[in-house]
Amino acid sequence: MEWLGMVPEYWDVRRLKFVASFVGGGTPSKENPEYWTGNIPWISPKDMKSDEINDTEEHITEEALINSATHIVQPGTVLIVVRSGILRHTIPVAINVVPATINQDMKAITPNVLLRAKYLAYFIKGHQNALLVAWRKQGATVESIEFELLANTLCLIPPLLEQQAIITYLDHETKKIDTLISTITDGIKELQEYRTALISAAVTGKIDVRGAVAEEPGVVEGAAD
Repeated sequence: MEWLGMVPEYWDVRRLKFVASFVGGGTPSKENPEYWTGNIPWISPKDMKSDEINDTEEHITEEALINSATHIVQPGTVLIVVRSGILRHTIPVAINVVPATINQDMKAITPNVLLRAKYLAYFIKGHQNALLVAWRKQGATVESIEFELLANTLCLIPPLLEQQAIITYLDHETKKIDTLISTITDGIKELQEYRTALISAAVTGKIDVRGAVAEEPGVVEGAAD
């Protein structure tokens, strides 16, 4: 696989359909408001904003579950978006930590005993650019993933202990990176707020800009009539 480069010789390589099962979803009728008054999480692409899903914006009832194409997805399942405009640049991936249902724009992937769910999730996240090309449904008016291409993806299968070691390492390192991103984001927000306050103060005469401009090197004094 050219897009993977060199990999350890002792790792196994199998098509995803041989090491995982797949479940699609559905949407209970919106014409029946009672379907949407339950407590069963219903996952749609708009909920795919974090690595783990423990709740959703919308919930459905047992009756809605029985009378629609959606299914209960057990905790520890890899969830991906398979139909959305966001697939132009990224593949949202998450793992649910509570029993949930999914809509028709999602696919649930349940690995078998050879593959840990979190390793598979990291595998997808780490090769998004290549997989977006490999999985893209050609000729579709909406960005979507072709199921057959997804199912036939060649997946690396390290030994289980090594998979867990990879998961532990990436959990630790990505947490540090996320903390750094959060710190930088907060700093940018503070700078933006300071910028706004500075402009407000300057244009309302609360800052003596004449002295400040005169002291600034390279600034040419003068004003347009």
